Amino acid sequence: MHESSRTSTRNAALLFVVMVSACAVCLPAAAAQQDSGRPPSLGKIKQANSVAIDCSACPRSLAEAGKSAKKALLAWNRFRLVEDPTKADLIFMFSANPYLGDYLTRKGPDTRPVRIEGTIMTIIDPHTGEELWSDSRRWGSIRVAAATRDLIEELRGEMEVETKRWTLDDILLCSAVPAYQAVAFLTPEAALMKSELGVSRIEDVSDRLRISSPSAPEFCRRAQLVIGRDNKIEGFEVLASESDALDVAEVLEQADRFAFTSGKDPRTEMVYFTAQSKDRKILIEFVVRGRRTALSRVRYSY
Repeated sequence: MHESSRTSTRNAALLFVVMVSACAVCLPAAAAQQDSGRPPSLGKIKQANSVAIDCSACPRSLAEAGKSAKKALLAWNRFRLVEDPTKADLIFMFSANPYLGDYLTRKGPDTRPVRIEGTIMTIIDPHTGEELWSDSRRWGSIRVAAATRDLIEELRGEMEVETKRWTLDDILLCSAVPAYQAVAFLTPEAALMKSELGVSRIEDVSDRLRISSPSAPEFCRRAQLVIGRDNKIEGFEVLASESDALDVAEVLEQADRFAFTSGKDPRTEMVYFTAQSKDRKILIEFVVRGRRTALSRVRYSY
């Protein structure tokens, strides 16, 4: 392929990913601009011991954010909850409008009109008014509680997990693992007899088997065999954890090798997009979580 064609393909793929991310972003345009390019200040958050919840700009159904945040933070048991914001190390502020940086200077309540199309969680240093972390979910007015829980879980994942960054080559190497190829198109019963391959059942899951090979590349040492409709193993899948990361830009650099699609999971309402190799043997899925694009799973077909 000529360089101009490769560049055109990469640009088209990049435009596709940008459009998907734009559809998933949960903030008004002003909020997206405010947060663009600024990394979260997790250092201060990790050092904090106490938090106060501020839902003063939560009219109508958005008031559920304060209640759900209290339950989620108590279940996490990471911070001590206090009522007085001036005695807290952090403020967890919930709103439908983006934070203006005026927590200390604003006089009176926020008077901006509120359209509850999404839930924004902003973590603020109460001593300086600095925004330390922010993200949002555009899940509408009837899913405020779920959006709040998801935002707190996202923060928890970022705080507790050290990210392992994989390269595209790491991902592609999994397709040639001998142990995983040895069960291609076998029945589940036949695969389970191969004890040396570490095949086992997954409780309450009928269309998957677990397989683990110490000789496999690190990313794919824990995989799930996929059982097709003809009761034969048609491939395997690696589910990414919160600690697994693959740079989307690296996939886009080789965009001529992939076909891109997108959609929304009807169960979670999470926007996702996939990069499938032209031979349809490898499918890499990313999900869009607020401003972040996260690796979700990789499926390898025989």
